[in-house]
This record gives sequence, C-alpha cells and structure tokens, in this order.
Amino acid sequence: MGSQATGSAGKIIKNSAWLGLETIIETIVFLVSSIAVARYLGPAKLGYFSYINFFVSVVTRTSGSGLASVTRKYMSEFLALDQPGTARAVYNLAYRYQLLGAFAITALGLGAVALFGDPAFRLMSCILILAIVPGAMSGVLAQANSAFEDVSKNTLSAIGFLVAYGTIIALTIVFHWDLVGIASALLIGRMVEFVLRMVPLHRQLRRLPLDPLNEELTSRIRRFCIDAFGIQLLMVVVWDRSEMVFLRAFSTVEQIAFYSVSFGLASNLLALSRTFASGTGVSLMTEAVRDPKRVESIAGNASRYLLLMVFPVHLGAAAITSEAVRFAYGAKYLSAIPVLIVASLLAIPRGFLEIPEILLRAADRQKRLLLWMTITGVVNIALDVLLIPRYAAVGAAWANGLAQSFGIFALWHQSRRFYQFSFPVAVAVRLGLASTLMAGLAWFLGRSIPGLPGLVAAVGVAIPAYVVLVKVFNGLNASDRLRLAPIGRKLPGPFRSAYMAAIEFATPGAKESG
Repeated sequence: MGSQATGSAGKIIKNSAWLGLETIIETIVFLVSSIAVARYLGPAKLGYFSYINFFVSVVTRTSGSGLASVTRKYMSEFLALDQPGTARAVYNLAYRYQLLGAFAITALGLGAVALFGDPAFRLMSCILILAIVPGAMSGVLAQANSAFEDVSKNTLSAIGFLVAYGTIIALTIVFHWDLVGIASALLIGRMVEFVLRMVPLHRQLRRLPLDPLNEELTSRIRRFCIDAFGIQLLMVVVWDRSEMVFLRAFSTVEQIAFYSVSFGLASNLLALSRTFASGTGVSLMTEAVRDPKRVESIAGNASRYLLLMVFPVHLGAAAITSEAVRFAYGAKYLSAIPVLIVASLLAIPRGFLEIPEILLRAADRQKRLLLWMTITGVVNIALDVLLIPRYAAVGAAWANGLAQSFGIFALWHQSRRFYQFSFPVAVAVRLGLASTLMAGLAWFLGRSIPGLPGLVAAVGVAIPAYVVLVKVFNGLNASDRLRLAPIGRKLPGPFRSAYMAAIEFATPGAKESG
C-alpha cells in the first residue's frame, strides 16, 4: 500500500511539473505573440480575426469536451481494472466519432463562409476553420495520454505547437502576410501538435489487445457525452468570449478587439492559479470518494493558497493596467484600459471554479452542475443584452465577470450540500487588505515614474511589499511553511533562495504561532 501511494504521489509530482512547464511556455508565447499581433494588425483587423476565431475555439473546445472527456474517463477506468482491450476499444470509438464530427463541422463552416462570409476575409476564415480538425482531434489524443497517467507527451506536443505557431507569427510580421499568415500559424501549429501526439500514442495502443464494446457500455458513453458536451458548451458561453457575438451586433469590430485583448490578458493572469487548482483537483477528486472527511482540509487549504496568489496578481495588474497597455500595445489600444481593469478584477472568482466543479462531479451530480451552468448562462446573456449596447466592451467585461461571480457562488453553495467545507472568509479579508495596499503602492509608482522604468519599479517594489504585508496581516499560518517549502526546491538556484527567504519571513514560527 505504501509503495502504491508513493508511486501515485510520484506521478502527480511528475505530471504537475510537466503541466507547469507547459503553462509557463504557453503563457509567455501567447502573451508576446498577442501583443505583437495586436500592434501589427490594429484594432479593426484584430477585431474581425477575433470574431471568427471565437467560433473556431468554441467548436474545438466543445468537441474536445464530449468524446475527449469520455476517452479519459472510460480509458482510465478500464486500465485501472486491467482491461486494456476495452480501453483501446473506447479510444477507437471516440477517435472515429470525433473525426467524423470534426469533418462535418468543418464542412458546414466552410460552406457558411462561402455563402455569408466577407469576401475580403474569406481566405483567412477558411484557414481558421480548417484548424478545427486537428484541434478537435488533439483533444482525444491528449485525454488518452492522461488516461495512461503520462502528460509528458501532451506537453511536448504542445511545445511543438507553440514553436510552430510562434515561428509563423514572427514570419508573418516580418514578411507582412497579414491575416492569412496569422490564421496559418494556428492551422500549422495544430497540425504539428496533432502529429506529435498521434504517432507515439498509436504506437503504444497497437501493443494492447482489442476487445468489443457491449451495448450497455456504449449507452453509458453516449449519456456521458451528452452531459459533458452540454456542460462544456455552457462553460464556453459563460467563461469564454461569447460577448463578442453581442459586440458584433451592437457595437464595432474595434470594440471586439478591445474586449478580446482584455479577456486574453485577464485569462493569462489565472495561469498560476489554474496550474495549482489542477494539481489540487487530482487529490480532491480522489479523497472526495475515498475519505469525504478530508474534503474540508483540502478545500480550505487550497482556497487559502489560491487567495494568496489570485488577490495580488489581479489587483496588482489592475493597478498598472494603464501604464502596461500604453507601453505594450500603444495609443491605438487606450480604449482597452478600462476594459482590462474590469476584466482583471472580476476574474478573481474564476480562480475558485475548479473546487466546486470537481466536488459536484465526484458526488455524481453532473446534472446539477449542468442545471446551474444553464442558469448562469441565462444570467450572462441577460447582462450582455442589458450592458453591451450602452457600454460596448466595458459592458461586456462587466457582464461576463458578474455572470461568472454568480455562477461560482452558486456552485460553491451546491457543492456544500454534499461535502462539509467552508470558504476561509477571515483569511480572504486579511490577504485582500494586504493585496489592496500593495496594489495602491504599485499604482503610485507606475503613475509617478513614466514608461518602462515605472512598470519595472512598480512590480519590483510590489512583490517584496506584498510579502511584508502578508506578514503584517497574518495571512499565513506556521504550518504553511512546511506545505509551501517543497515548491521552492523545484525552482532554479537564485529563485529558490529568494522564495525560501520570503516563505520563512511571511510565515510565523512556532513561537509566534504559539
């Protein structure tokens, strides 16, 4: 039993390290490339590109939620039961249906572009739509790798995508390939990712036996697909850029660009908290089934650490938004400043989505999750209709953020019906005060020192100031020193020393806590 636990912990650490590496590289590449593309295209062209790409991302993500999630769930189940032949059959079924669906949706999309698309952007639109096929298929491959408890192949293939994408983006800007080049970067990147995932996975699968699927299992798979697809579709409506549909109807393509840029940057701010939440989710899902009494401890500690990360990142980003947008994007995107401030602040609740979502799935309450996501979707659309015609991109940011906050509050309330745990309100107040004071200091420095030096000074002073304020407001416990120390051992030398010094300073010692 001990060796099994050790092996499981080792896999979690290994997979978390791969996921962390992928997140870091992806965040850097997408942030740099998005700034370069925004400056290169300008708000009008970027707005139209973002509008078409929104539909491509919706199709890709929803396609990857039904059959792809089935792949992971049922392959994991049968591999754990030592039935590899059935696991392979599940994969074959999901892969075949996904391929047929991807081709059908792509054909419909190309037909719609041919009939209704703007002739000036028709080629770009067709290239983007063609990216649906490798993007949707990569979802099945990625979940199959996860079922084998090896995400390294997903990370390596994702790095291949990012290298290809970044290279084509750079060439597009140098040689002025315009929107066609930007769209081609996505298509070529997805094709590289698909091939890098497919070849090693299919080689591994060919070594497994192949058993037939019975009708009862096939019916279970269909039911799971329908629920998962519905949940993901609603997730896209509420947690993605669905406001661009209303911006297109009630505003201008420039407002679409301002909202798209702001939403993308606000999402990047969640990279660290999402990585932590994903790692926590593995243990939370397991313990919710194995020992429900441990949910309170895991959820409570996870919430505290999420507060420790989310508050300073989002409040600090809002404080330096004006200077950052002026420096990175230029004068053409000044109208995005209030949008990004609202998006950054209202994205704070998104850091806490995974905890109630995982608990509802663990309690086998997927339909309840679907119900509340539907209600949240209705709230989101109502706010879109109310706010976007009058306030454009700023109204879109308010609508999306308020709907998210409502949905996450509702999911927390629902999940507490099945598990005993609470949100650490007192810690939230203390860390909120520390983060607010830190953000005020960053705002003052950014406004007082013009240009890049002001940004560097704001960030450079804000980080140590936050550590001091966490100490002053008792934001951490003595036990957090032991829990947070292992993270430092995985950092490079100079960062490791600074991290460990900060943790030792911010956390009270045994005498202080006593």
